[in-house]
Amino acid sequence: MKFFRLMPLMLALFITPYVNAEDLTSIEVKSSILSNSITENKYPISLIEGKDLDPSKSIGTNLRRIPGVSNSDYGTSVGQPVIRGLGGSRVRVLSNNNYVSDLSFFSADHPVMLNLNHASHIEVIKGPSSLFNHSGTTGGIVNVITGSSTDELYTDEKISFGRSYDTVSEGYSNNFLLKKNISDIAFYFSHDKRDYFKYDLSEGSLYEEGSEVHTLNNSDYADKSSTIGLSLIKNWGYFSFSFVNNKGTYGIAYHAEEEEEEEEEGEHRIYSAHKSDTYNFIGRLDNLAFANSLDFSISNTNAHIKEHEEDGTFKVLNNNSTAYNFKFNLDSKDIEKRLLLSYEHAKSPFSSNAYVPQSESFDRSIAYYSQAQKYGLDFNYALRYDFNERLTSTKNYEDSAFSISTNTSQQITDNLSYNLGLSHVSRSPNMAELFADGKHGPTNRYEKGDSSLEREVSKNIDLGLQFTSGDSTIDLSLYRNDVKDFIYLRDLGTTSYDGEHQDANWSQKDAVFQGYEISYMKPFTVGDTDLYLTLSRDDISATFDNDTYVPRIPSAKNVLDLTIMGQKNETYVISLIFSESQKDFSSIETETNSYVDLAMKYSNKIAISSNYDLNVNLFGNNLLDRTRRNHASFVKAHVPLPASSFGFDVSLDYKF
Repeated sequence: MKFFRLMPLMLALFITPYVNAEDLTSIEVKSSILSNSITENKYPISLIEGKDLDPSKSIGTNLRRIPGVSNSDYGTSVGQPVIRGLGGSRVRVLSNNNYVSDLSFFSADHPVMLNLNHASHIEVIKGPSSLFNHSGTTGGIVNVITGSSTDELYTDEKISFGRSYDTVSEGYSNNFLLKKNISDIAFYFSHDKRDYFKYDLSEGSLYEEGSEVHTLNNSDYADKSSTIGLSLIKNWGYFSFSFVNNKGTYGIAYHAEEEEEEEEEGEHRIYSAHKSDTYNFIGRLDNLAFANSLDFSISNTNAHIKEHEEDGTFKVLNNNSTAYNFKFNLDSKDIEKRLLLSYEHAKSPFSSNAYVPQSESFDRSIAYYSQAQKYGLDFNYALRYDFNERLTSTKNYEDSAFSISTNTSQQITDNLSYNLGLSHVSRSPNMAELFADGKHGPTNRYEKGDSSLEREVSKNIDLGLQFTSGDSTIDLSLYRNDVKDFIYLRDLGTTSYDGEHQDANWSQKDAVFQGYEISYMKPFTVGDTDLYLTLSRDDISATFDNDTYVPRIPSAKNVLDLTIMGQKNETYVISLIFSESQKDFSSIETETNSYVDLAMKYSNKIAISSNYDLNVNLFGNNLLDRTRRNHASFVKAHVPLPASSFGFDVSLDYKF
């Protein structure tokens, strides 16, 4: 095993003396997680500020610099977050604390239907300690905060117009944002339109029939996203309504070879059209007779994907989801207590030729959380009971399960603290894992589910240590996750199901995921310039009980981030990622080579007047123009990551 390979070298680097830092300005981000609005979890959380996001890229791509987080991509338009080797429905993606009920959990080729252009920040919880709010989150939670729903009036009222451009695909976006308080109502409106064409490849990335390919076919995408939000803030609490519409198209960058034989007749346009409409009703009632407060949310989403084949045929996938959540604050003087009641119903009326039949799912849950401090020890636990159903016209799957998660933390010395998490978490199979039975062109597979699958049961231990010395911080996380009946898509190496596509069965086998994440953070000064240095590394191993490797586990990753703060609001960021080669691969995979990814960014907020600000971002990605392949991708051999690119993102703000 290679867990602690290079760790002595890393630690030696970490304790190298730097220029002392004095009187540095702290960076503060308001977190809905830390304020308990979505979870009572107190432990490992990562925050990415909105100014550090790249809205032209998927949410998975934007999170890949975080230790322990990787990206399951299908090119730049489709990328789902993977946390500690776990993805799909094991990772819950939220928008303003509400579950994003799209079709992404069915397959890696479906996008997470979120637009990041006006996100204030993204919150990431790793591991199953967030089970109080959502069942089956053995991987973790990703929460995108936009401010379209708010429990307080805006302090940054403004109108903003923006435009971005990227050379690698000659792509651009235009966006608009309005945030305005009208008496005790906070009004929010945003609109974003993006058009990105086929992206360029680094030299030598891909060959077809002996010839080098310079651009990746069907790697284009275009979409529009609009959001409107109204929040009424009163002394009794608040009530918010928001509506989000996403629609567009994206190319399927990889497809079955037998469907590409007529390429000489013209360039193929193999793509999917997607659309989603989401209605959210969110609020809080304070000072009730039976509780300190009641947080509630009611949401409804209609998500739609139409997968177009080059022969004119298509498959339609729909998902209509309704969710109700009621969280009661029952705090007493010394103890935090919460009670959660939740219900989710999803109906998926797919077309008759889709690879998953028409299905329904019901998820009913009751959860309890408590937290207290005594003798310098912070202790909390969450209990959850789930009763889940999955249905088709001919099959019925029912499952009830009990889950528990506990966390303790303590300040051992002035410089050293720890947190320890233990959990026993169950996850019911989703509808694709149970009922799939058909060819799925984007994955080049004929997928078959198994309605007799058992629930996954994860036993997880997570130990975190934090050491501070002056203004330097070292964080170390060690974890082990034993998963009984881990569900995965197993390739059979045959094409007997339909005579064309790879046969693949949803199967189960016990597995162990274990690894570590370590990071070093230090601010320092050089002359009059403030600098912030972050070094991190993560490494994970995942094996089945027969000592074979779990497919698509990301390779070890080393990240260096250096942020330089100028004297006139300007910021310079240098980011270097060294992704090591992945030699621990399954029988259906090949080794993935290492690569170095260098990116730079310049940002500045220029005050034109007391009311107008000009925000300028200039960036360069993959500056070394290296071939990059993502081992966690389903199609890493056929879909290399983009070549080097340069671009800008500018916006003009009018502040009320």
